[in-house]
Amino acid sequence: MMYLTRVLIIVQLVAFTVTNTNAQKTKQPQYPSLLWEITGNGLAKPSYLFGTMHVSSKMAFHLSDSFYMALKSVDAVALELNPALWQPQMVELEKMKAIYQNYSELPSGDYVTEKSFHIGKFDDELKAALASEPSAINSLLYRSYKSDEDFEEDTFLDLYIFQTARKLGKRTTGVEDYYESEKLMMEAYRDMAKEKKKKSMDYDRELTYNIGEKLQEAYRRGDLDLLDSLDQITERSEAYREKFMYQRNVIQAHSIDTILKKSSLFVGVGSGHLPGKRGVIELLRKMGYKLRPIKMADRDARQKESIDKLKATVQFAAQFSEDSMYTVAAPGILYKMSDEYQLLDRRQYSDMSNGTYYLVTRVKTHAAFLGKTEAEILQKVDSSLYDNIPGKILRKANITNNGYKGFDITNKNRRGDLQRYQIFVTPTEIILFKMGGKENYVQGTEANQFFGSIHLKKQNNSPVTYAPAQGGFAVKLPQQPAAYLNESAQDGMDRWEYEAVDPSNGTAYLILKKSVHNFRFLEKDSFDLAMIETSFRSPDFFDKQVRRSYSTHEGYPCLDVVEKLKDGSEIVARYIIKGPHYYALAARGKSEKQIAKDFFTSFHLLPYRYGVPKVYTDTFLHVRVSTPIFPKMDDSYR
Repeated sequence: MMYLTRVLIIVQLVAFTVTNTNAQKTKQPQYPSLLWEITGNGLAKPSYLFGTMHVSSKMAFHLSDSFYMALKSVDAVALELNPALWQPQMVELEKMKAIYQNYSELPSGDYVTEKSFHIGKFDDELKAALASEPSAINSLLYRSYKSDEDFEEDTFLDLYIFQTARKLGKRTTGVEDYYESEKLMMEAYRDMAKEKKKKSMDYDRELTYNIGEKLQEAYRRGDLDLLDSLDQITERSEAYREKFMYQRNVIQAHSIDTILKKSSLFVGVGSGHLPGKRGVIELLRKMGYKLRPIKMADRDARQKESIDKLKATVQFAAQFSEDSMYTVAAPGILYKMSDEYQLLDRRQYSDMSNGTYYLVTRVKTHAAFLGKTEAEILQKVDSSLYDNIPGKILRKANITNNGYKGFDITNKNRRGDLQRYQIFVTPTEIILFKMGGKENYVQGTEANQFFGSIHLKKQNNSPVTYAPAQGGFAVKLPQQPAAYLNESAQDGMDRWEYEAVDPSNGTAYLILKKSVHNFRFLEKDSFDLAMIETSFRSPDFFDKQVRRSYSTHEGYPCLDVVEKLKDGSEIVARYIIKGPHYYALAARGKSEKQIAKDFFTSFHLLPYRYGVPKVYTDTFLHVRVSTPIFPKMDDSYR
């Protein structure tokens, strides 16, 4: 039965192709080009509609002189979505999803694991920080694939149009709203799931490959009639097509109409949106516009090359880390992007106009607490460069920033693009600043602005009684601690980390804090304290336990331990549980006698600080409550 189905599909496709070929001999195609001139309806000068493909394959870049002339002649350029807004809207939508998920889901409960209070080796994180980039960078800027990189342009066609427009000084916009498009896509999937009469397609590999080849060839020739027919054959769900294609066509056409009333326009949307009775071309004609196909010959490479050499101007502004450890100037906000492949603390900004990115990665070493010197960490970084910096290292120089030592590195990857790093070592972490772009972009003034603006905060070495801004505790420390919120923990729970060193004798102090909310079971305090202890005792550094005893700290259960490390030094630790808040206090010195006793006695548990309560009303769940914290909920997304 499956074999017969495949044969019938092949026969249907062949019959369609033959019929289409014969029909074209007697009948002119309705949609014979990717590029269309828009006139009429009182337009002062022509505008243009272009069918794109969302890929970087060279196949999509057969762009003629008429394509570039059209771009140069208009006042504004639009795509489906405005690339200048992609990044902030993506981040905002991810936050919105997380807030809604946390608000609507039933409590599942957190669990202390062997990684919750663990401090181990940082080798793997350092290698990943040097060698990899967040997957969002490729998705936003390039959409390239290693296996096809010899047959790809520097970016995908939509973004190339945007970049060309920015280099030519054109205003840029979008004909769809990011959130509305996401909403339509979700509704399309919902409607498809409900649909009862979906077409059943059973393609084998060869047939799928043939259809893909025909789609590419149709696009290369600008044959929108064939593209539309192939698209109809492969569409499984009419309900999905109604939402994701036809409703978006209406939105796009109305947006184009609105912009045309104000300025001349070059608009590029996916080629599948153009043809057909319900396509954008016919919708615009119904509005009174005249659309004429413009023949596109093979591309004019000379014009492309001259435009590609131009740069779009960007404006730099100071960006600050949450803990103020670093300041750096960049052309936009350094966004924290979730990455399913790497549990790293990364902030990045993708400059969509020039196809370059700015990246800051922080790798926690806890070096001072583990007795590692600055020289040892620098040597570890140095020995990791050759194996993990992409391509070939062209230049490496020793640098310093406010007393912190590091390296300035320039490398060239396998595609011939230059990249640059500045890497600094502090007593608690390694901070990597990276910039990457196409060809030699990172040799320009933009790189000098980025790397020349880096400023690292110097630690205050005067003794303090320290309390976090949000409250929770106060403690005496020999210096202002490095305070850091670790949001990349393997157990899924954020961890606050506070580290300080006594400059007089090198004794290191560490406080780790997690809030563990578990609503499904209740264990004895002694069990949870033992879990903290087990998690903290890293086999990489700990040798044997000297002693161990349960007691209380300001009325709350605690566990006191003394540990011998493999290097002969000692750690005195106290683990405390106050409701859902779990603390690990630890001090490491040459011996127990060297560790200041008032570190533990000065640790006082304090109330948390909250803002002024406000009334929050949820009309969906019919709840009204006075609270200092409430979710930023988007009702249309919900």
